[in-house]
Amino acid sequence: MTEEIMTKGIKELNKMIANSTANQEEKERFSIENDDQLKWAFQMMEEKRKEIRAKKDMIQQATDYYESQIKDLRKDIDYFKGLAMQYAEEQADKDPNWQFKESPYGRITRTKESSKFAVTDKEALIKHYKGTSFVEEVVQDKLKWADLKKNLSSPDGQHVTNEDGELINGVEVVTKPSALVMKHKSVKGSWIEKED
Repeated sequence: MTEEIMTKGIKELNKMIANSTANQEEKERFSIENDDQLKWAFQMMEEKRKEIRAKKDMIQQATDYYESQIKDLRKDIDYFKGLAMQYAEEQADKDPNWQFKESPYGRITRTKESSKFAVTDKEALIKHYKGTSFVEEVVQDKLKWADLKKNLSSPDGQHVTNEDGELINGVEVVTKPSALVMKHKSVKGSWIEKED
């Protein structure tokens, strides 16, 4: 009798396996009717989890492989950038207005010299502008630098004055010199400095 039960159980398991690999409609129609079928369902779930883990491992291995290749390719790009910038600097030494825009793959342009204001003494600014709209009075006074900066100027490029011409302490002019900048086309087709 136990042999007959085993044979019946095997047939039933084979039937369940066939049902589990059938299309989605058949999976939805199958229902668990006893503890053995429940055990089988748990076994099938564990098998699917193992498959998922194996696929995730494969994805991670592929990702690691390609990340390694990308790292090597970035080193190559840095090498060629170094060569190009060395050449560009030699050309710029000969001609300060030199630029290169004749390639569809990259260009080297010159940025303009620019200046900006930098806070050197925040407390001095707060003290000077306390009681104005440029200082927010909360538990601790807070400088509204973005608003204040709009009202400052530097007529001589060295000293900072407010709109009344008053010399302001706590702010200095920081000048960023002209520089050569290498650009390449992005995937979207615009010229960018940053690597994709």
